[in-house]
Amino acid sequence: MRERNLLYLFLGLNVALAAAFVIYLFVSTAGQPNIQLTTFATNSVKPTVKSTNSPQVAASPAGDKASNNPPVAASNAVVAVPPVKPVLSSKKFGWEDIETDAYGKYIQSLRAVGCPDEKIRTIILADINELFARKKQKLAIENDQKWWTAEFAYTIYVNNLQEKGRQLEEERRELLTKLLGQEAAQKDEWEPLQWSSVQLTGPLLGNLAPKVHNEIQEICARSLERQNTYLSDRTAQGQPLNPVEMAQLREQTRVDLRKILNPEEVEEFTLRYSHNAHNLRGELRGLNPTAEEFRKIFRAIDPLEHQMQMEFGSVEAMSEKQRDRFQRQRENAIKQALPPERYQAYLMTKDPLFRQAQMTAMQYGAPSKAVMPLYEMTRLNETKRQKIMGDAKLSPQQKNEALNAVNIDQQRSIQQIVSDALRQ
Repeated sequence: MRERNLLYLFLGLNVALAAAFVIYLFVSTAGQPNIQLTTFATNSVKPTVKSTNSPQVAASPAGDKASNNPPVAASNAVVAVPPVKPVLSSKKFGWEDIETDAYGKYIQSLRAVGCPDEKIRTIILADINELFARKKQKLAIENDQKWWTAEFAYTIYVNNLQEKGRQLEEERRELLTKLLGQEAAQKDEWEPLQWSSVQLTGPLLGNLAPKVHNEIQEICARSLERQNTYLSDRTAQGQPLNPVEMAQLREQTRVDLRKILNPEEVEEFTLRYSHNAHNLRGELRGLNPTAEEFRKIFRAIDPLEHQMQMEFGSVEAMSEKQRDRFQRQRENAIKQALPPERYQAYLMTKDPLFRQAQMTAMQYGAPSKAVMPLYEMTRLNETKRQKIMGDAKLSPQQKNEALNAVNIDQQRSIQQIVSDALRQ
């Protein structure tokens, strides 16, 4: 019974508090003026001022003498005007617009709405850096060479991109000064691109971040310095070059590259600039491989060759059994990398006569497409020589005369094939 009485008491107190709160609200709002929400129109809509207490009456300065009623003053209350929906632009500004006049207006708008200067500077720098990263990549793609062909020529001493890279840096600084001022340009922490060691071209290497780009240049410069120091030391000591030690120097360069590049980027670099890629281009001169064929063959045999070089230096240093096993592994790797008909074409390049045709093309400065015509011509003339030497009816003098005629005809054919290849 006692608990029930306490419950009734608490309920009564709650009801009394609720009633007191309602009375307070009524008393506090009594006598307050009515508030009317007003939405201001844009400049394109003129607000209409009307009296909310009485009808609108036109009054002369002296009052209305024809009536006993005094002039009615217009009320200060403003009739609510329907809000005008703002028209927002769907244009999104980015690095593509930074060289246009519209981008300057975009920056002015950011300042007008109170965007902090530091934030504006961050936006502009990000757009500038993105713009010139795209320009650098475009430059790298446009100057990429056919790294899979025997004619691919690169040098770490003369760099065709160095001057173009410097021009890009000048353009970037001018744009930065234009948008942020001279002081901001002087404080810019952008790292200028280096092009002193290798030409990092192509879609992948040309898209590396500036910091990584420069680190690769430094790695290659150190690699060249190690190699030159080694050559100088061995020459001074009167010692021949050690193939294993040379392979170890090349491995150090790969180790340094793997620290900053992913496997795909490392492969792209070694396809262009490695010792093994250089040798493979010469070996496949007569095959005229496509970029994909070269990549597949290199990917298949580079690990084998690199490991062999690290252990033995060269094939000549291996035992006969080791050499046979290595060559079988290498040939099988190439066979797996090429379609059957292309592998047969590759085997043809192993023919000594084909090698002779390759050497002839190199001596005359002919392109690789001249190798096959030279090879076919050489095979035909070799067949003629064998037939002359085996003809018992010919005297020694007659054989010499016939062989000289074949040689003269072959020399004329070489000149004709080379000329045709150079004109095409």
